[in-house]
Amino acid sequence: MASNINLEIKVIKRFVNKAKRERYIQFVSSEKNRAKFIKDLSHYNFLESSLFTPVRGIEEHEILASTENNGIANTTCYVISENKRIDAKFLDTKETIAATVGHGMGTLLVFGDAEMIFYECETMNIRYISKKVSQ
Repeated sequence: MASNINLEIKVIKRFVNKAKRERYIQFVSSEKNRAKFIKDLSHYNFLESSLFTPVRGIEEHEILASTENNGIANTTCYVISENKRIDAKFLDTKETIAATVGHGMGTLLVFGDAEMIFYECETMNIRYISKKVSQ
């Protein structure tokens, strides 16, 4: 499935640490090389940590509350994931959270125009929600 390159580049520019941004932008700009970016989703060291808060409670509740509190539409989200069933699709947020949390695959759920994201690591219980970012 074709990815939404422009949205993925926004995610990278806003939420990935500076050391990896240009490299990841090159990866997602090519369907052939996009898999290299997807592979790195399993390791959380690529995020700009100052923009994230750990998700410790009921994931669906925390994600929806955080997006609502920031005025971000959250009924659907764009998915960037190691899970090929949901990768590069716009899906219902609640169904996507259920298909993501606890499944052991690196995944980003993108809300709005990459204003907020949720990150699920392949390692158990490593989950983050971003602060609202706009540029």
